[in-house]
Amino acid sequence: MNKKNILLIFVFFICIQLNSFAEEKNINILSNELKIDKELRISTFIGEVYVHDENLEIWADKIIITLENENDKIKDILAIGNVKIVRVNTEIYGNRAQYFLKNNSVLVTENVIVKENGSKIVGDELILDLDSSSSIMKSSNSNRVETIIVK
Repeated sequence: MNKKNILLIFVFFICIQLNSFAEEKNINILSNELKIDKELRISTFIGEVYVHDENLEIWADKIIITLENENDKIKDILAIGNVKIVRVNTEIYGNRAQYFLKNNSVLVTENVIVKENGSKIVGDELILDLDSSSSIMKSSNSNRVETIIVK
């Protein structure tokens, strides 16, 4: 199996796992502090934030959950600072991650690292489309996307 196929399979499994997180009914969130702004429909979890369900775990310094104006459905989830997303053997790191529920996509930015079974992809931005199970890793002009595949 060539390196490109291994990478595509790797990203496919990440997308499946994040999509299962979105469909879960119970999401548990722990933090040092919670601020709720009912008028703006924003809940901000601050300090050693840990989010988990039975399929996925997220750690961050801060997580902001925004609700839609029309109802109490979650519009998006923004994780800021030391973001770590874990599912089975897959870890995604970055300084910022945003999950957009409307188009079922995740954007991870700033020092992005994806690890699985010893293999590693490094870039500046990771876009995951959970509906099509596709992803794009980008880097700035001064950096390039780096992939290390362990055989």
